[in-house]
Amino acid sequence: MRPLIPVSMLALLPATLMACGGTVTSDLSTQDAGGSDTSNPFIQPSLDGGSPDVDAAPVVIDAGPPVGYPAPHPPMPQVITGGGAVMAAPHIIPIVFPNDAFQTDINTFVAGIGATPYWTANTQEYGVGAATGAAVVAVTDTAPTTIDDSAVGPWIVSKITAGKLPAPTANTLYAIYYPASTTVTLQGATSCNQFGGYHDQGQDSNGNAFSYAVIPRCQGLGGLTGLDDVTGASSHEFIEAATDPLPQSMTPAYGQVDDDHLIWEFLLGGGETGDMCAQNPGAFYKPQGFNYTVQRSWSNQQAAASHDPCAPALGTPYFNSAPVLDDVINLNIGGQSITTKGVKIPVGQSKVVELDLYSDAPTSGAWTVKALDGAQLQQQPTNLTFAFDKTSGQNGDKIKMTIKVVTTGMYNVESFLLVSKMNGQESLWAGLVSN
Repeated sequence: MRPLIPVSMLALLPATLMACGGTVTSDLSTQDAGGSDTSNPFIQPSLDGGSPDVDAAPVVIDAGPPVGYPAPHPPMPQVITGGGAVMAAPHIIPIVFPNDAFQTDINTFVAGIGATPYWTANTQEYGVGAATGAAVVAVTDTAPTTIDDSAVGPWIVSKITAGKLPAPTANTLYAIYYPASTTVTLQGATSCNQFGGYHDQGQDSNGNAFSYAVIPRCQGLGGLTGLDDVTGASSHEFIEAATDPLPQSMTPAYGQVDDDHLIWEFLLGGGETGDMCAQNPGAFYKPQGFNYTVQRSWSNQQAAASHDPCAPALGTPYFNSAPVLDDVINLNIGGQSITTKGVKIPVGQSKVVELDLYSDAPTSGAWTVKALDGAQLQQQPTNLTFAFDKTSGQNGDKIKMTIKVVTTGMYNVESFLLVSKMNGQESLWAGLVSN
């Protein structure tokens, strides 16, 4: 088990990404809702900007790609389980404070999301069934001006004790919708600055663990405003809570990526299924027949088949550029010894890394490839610079990317993000460098 990120947080990052000492405008313009820990030794970018794909219809991908597609490439990550239980039949209990303008929509959204094809596409392969929603519980308390996560669980317990909320079961998810006047803090981070939502676990008076989600009222994050922001963040936390209900337990469920792809967990803000897709353009959309913005999440099955790993797939051929990172990297982080994959480059030196380009079907042409330094995604001094023998290609092509280590990062590791782009569509791949 690798309990590096105990709470799943919807982290937020700037839409304009910094690279090579200058500003690089990127379409990486979504809101991340993933596991986050402020002691994270790597990069926890937070991207915002962009708008949801409205009324995009999910497309079922046929088995059997065309001959030659995809070309050989390193495998994509898998979100793995720590052995904990998932919610077999989630029951979501939404909680609002007085005069919430979105109360009716929250009620309709929570009641309907668990029966949609969107929900099935994001949860079924992990053993989660259809979700049901209780009617909104409108408490009479005045919403606090500020509240820390350490007080949220006890507040829920007080409402259970007072008979205002039902006692929890293994399938219960309490979802608290705070108004814009409330600032929520978590592990030193602040709502609507460092995160747009999170899920965590509490303990009732009988010692039973329960799951809850906190949805602050943010504006303009991830290019989402108003109700879209509320439902987009909710969908992320609902799916993550269903697939990883007790993230702080010794046996979490689907809360981290496989060891070989450890850097994805840190560079994208967390290793749960929502985290792994939240940074992707097109992550937020409105499913056909369900008029609320939701976020697509990671599918191990689609990733293993070299399809778009963010479910449901939206129909265009999926393409990406995968670096060949075969060096074994041994890390010691907070006393935890971890072995992962990356490329070893001493400080001040360079090394050529092969990029394998692939798509799951013929594309309309070549896509472009660029690399972003992980440190500068956080507006920190440059760790890495990059050069390419060419900057575009298509299925079966290979690109030689030269990485130079300018300065070392924490724990003598650095990170980078590959961005493949064509016709407004982008795909991402995270990589690790060790000195």
